[in-house]
Amino acid sequence: MKIFIASICASAALLSSASAQNSQITNSRAPVANPTSVISEFSVESIGPILSELGVTWNAYEADGGQPYIDANFSGAVNFRLIPSSCRANGFKKCAGLSMLAGFSGQANAQTVNAFNYRYAFASAGLDPTGSAYLSRYEISDYGVARGNIATSFLVFIQQAAFFADELASARQTVSLEGYADDLSASSLNRQAREKLTGVKITAANPIELHQQGFEELAEHVRVFISDQSAPKNKITNFSKQ
Repeated sequence: MKIFIASICASAALLSSASAQNSQITNSRAPVANPTSVISEFSVESIGPILSELGVTWNAYEADGGQPYIDANFSGAVNFRLIPSSCRANGFKKCAGLSMLAGFSGQANAQTVNAFNYRYAFASAGLDPTGSAYLSRYEISDYGVARGNIATSFLVFIQQAAFFADELASARQTVSLEGYADDLSASSLNRQAREKLTGVKITAANPIELHQQGFEELAEHVRVFISDQSAPKNKITNFSKQ
């Protein structure tokens, strides 16, 4: 089986390149043609053309046992893997799930990974047993999903992988990360302050920026929710004591 080792360079130049291409793609009415047409399953044949339309270079492979997957690269800056999952027919056909993975070389700061998770709900950041970081997301298409939605998910995942790489690189040069998680919602709070001062609602230029605002706002929503004593919470039962 081919082992996935994706190395993402966290330089400002590569991050800027990815962001610029994102902006170019998403400033149009839709990131891909026929954005409302529905894809009934995830496969190399269904998602490959979407990647190509987004300017992503990719190659399809098969792991031991026949599991298909795609290794992709965006703008020479972000490497990631796509794996059709939850297949309802033999031969990895009629797959209703799609796993997205981006790996990062080197040792990662655990607090940076946790802080990134706190800010971005779209994907999950983690550490493998060797201490290397990864970013993952799982898409569902039990009853079909629009091409435009898949394209936007890819673009947001790519953007978050670029941001994550930048945060991981910065963390290695940081003396103290105390309070880092609390600072992550700062851009959202700053935007709200500007809107209150000017009385003008700051609108997103494209779908990627709009979702970015949503991620930033979620961090504040989580803080308010956790501190709200009247909010309904789920009980934790220790079965071992019963």
